[in-house]
Amino acid sequence: MNNNKKLFLIDAYPLIYQSYYAYKHHPLFTSKGLNTSPIINFTYFLMNTLNNEKPSYMATIFDASQGFSFRKKEYKKYKAHRNKTPEAIFEAIPYIIKILKTFQISFFYAPNGYEADDFIGTIAKKAENKGYVIYIITLDKDFFQLITENIKVYIPPFKGNPKKILGIEDIKQKFGVNHPKQVIDLWSMMGDPSDNIPGLPGVGKINAIRFIQKYGSIEKLLNSTHDLNGKIQKNIEKNKDLGILSKKLITIVTNLPFFSFQEEKFYVKKPNWHSIKKIFCELEFIKLLKKAHEYYKFKTEE
Repeated sequence: MNNNKKLFLIDAYPLIYQSYYAYKHHPLFTSKGLNTSPIINFTYFLMNTLNNEKPSYMATIFDASQGFSFRKKEYKKYKAHRNKTPEAIFEAIPYIIKILKTFQISFFYAPNGYEADDFIGTIAKKAENKGYVIYIITLDKDFFQLITENIKVYIPPFKGNPKKILGIEDIKQKFGVNHPKQVIDLWSMMGDPSDNIPGLPGVGKINAIRFIQKYGSIEKLLNSTHDLNGKIQKNIEKNKDLGILSKKLITIVTNLPFFSFQEEKFYVKKPNWHSIKKIFCELEFIKLLKKAHEYYKFKTEE
């Protein structure tokens, strides 16, 4: 398989959280007391992806270190219901960064005011314009809106399920839309509890799909409320501003102006055996160390 024009973008935090919660009831600790639960699955996933996909270009994207987003400024309740990030995840990040450096995988932080989604969206669009096929590796459904002929969502193996690579037809069939970009309007109508996005009160999934198929966008729905009647008409007319706000919160920014795609920054090089051995021994990843040696077929003298 020719991967010269394939770019894999890892959405870091959902995978790190998934790794942490996979071991929530039986966390893993080193002999020195470090909780490696958020690190080990992420590392397994990274190694398996490198071995199975053999990407020539890859990067991992983290949310901004300060955690501020323009969405929070627009709507104070945005993600406000979420639990505080476990301390073990904060402690794990420096080690995950070390592992990425060891495997010579580029990593970036989203700029303050934006989320990793926005930075990934911007990289994906700019890489697409340069002829790349992009695979966004994530557990976050928000990226479905970015899917095109050349941008795919790659859902990694999870809970015994094999990986999935989703394209345009998958999203059309799953959500009843004509194009993946319409999921923005769909969720703007019905809301998204996972991010505390309100949507239009009283418009559930069934009505939202019906409205998308009839009107195509939330703006056209809001301009056509005279076609409706009863309680749903009153709810929508009363909460038009919430619908427009929801769309702004849901839409991934794909044109951050300060970023230019330079492919050499994403190139994957062969990792250094001594660096792998050092960090894996520190974390007491004995099985992973053997697997890394097997994958990369390091010579003894290395």
